[in-house]
Amino acid sequence: MAPVDSGSLVLVTGGNGFIAAHCIATLLRSGYQVRATVRSNEKGDSTRKSLSAAGVGARDLGGLEFVVVPDPTDLQRLSSALQDCQAVLHLASAFNYDAVPAEFEEKLMIPALKGTQVVCEAAAQRSTVRRVVIMSSFASVYDASLGLQPGRVYTEEDWCPLTYEDGVNATAVPVAYRASKVVAERAAWDYVRDHQVNYQLVTLCPGMVFGKMIHPISSLSQLNASNQIAETAKSPPTKAPVWVDVEDLAEASMKVLSYPATGHDRFLVTQASYDTQEIADVVRAQLPDRHLAPLGEPGSRLAHTHYSCDSSKAQRMLGLKFKGLKESIIPLAEQLYDMAKL
Repeated sequence: MAPVDSGSLVLVTGGNGFIAAHCIATLLRSGYQVRATVRSNEKGDSTRKSLSAAGVGARDLGGLEFVVVPDPTDLQRLSSALQDCQAVLHLASAFNYDAVPAEFEEKLMIPALKGTQVVCEAAAQRSTVRRVVIMSSFASVYDASLGLQPGRVYTEEDWCPLTYEDGVNATAVPVAYRASKVVAERAAWDYVRDHQVNYQLVTLCPGMVFGKMIHPISSLSQLNASNQIAETAKSPPTKAPVWVDVEDLAEASMKVLSYPATGHDRFLVTQASYDTQEIADVVRAQLPDRHLAPLGEPGSRLAHTHYSCDSSKAQRMLGLKFKGLKESIIPLAEQLYDMAKL
């Protein structure tokens, strides 16, 4: 399938989000034109200001436009936003920790499922679109019902077994979230199976995503779920022990636009294992004058107690080279301390 042309127009959904802001910056700096969807003009304005403050130059920002799409499941609005685009990065997310069990279908399952279906259908309506990239999650790969499974190595061939009904009937947000991610990704694969499309579908499945924030954020209460782990003054349990740096994930999102491909593809994007004790140790060692990281049990590691991931496919086919935990966590920790005035 034909790769996306250098300098062409790419649609990014959910443009004011943590991962999306890095994807936009990476695309602009690489010469692509970007059209990003946001829910309001205010979100677009604040995102542009945040990108400028993060060092994205005025010349690059000249290639960025925002379109307001209040409802990401609105097929007509999304199809209009895709006009003249050669690719779409679908990053809009329905993740909401505030949802309670009675709200899981309305706030998590339906938006995740319909949002992905609409992206696939809208792209099929535009003959210019060559690649559709869905930001999925390791949550759609990992089978949590099997426990920590030391020695198990997950790859792109693995799938979480949760269903739509499992998400609706879940008693806890993490289960509903995992169900929403796997249902949404499967919807994309079902669409290209059941419809003749002229684009290549690529799904990316990252672990926890750490790194410095360049999207609009005014307080620590607005942290994305992954970076909340680095912010806490207490060492929380390590529940999702695989990770990737946000800039590396943005690089992967860009590279899947132009790599030579013969069909639809799925990539597991994880750097390695981590645990919250390792984060605390890194922060205390690198920022000795500022740290509030918990002491815990310095040097203790959990990698031998749980599964791991094999991301060699992404490294081989996309030429990815991943940052280490220190490179990702320290800029974030410094940013968080500055925000907290510590």
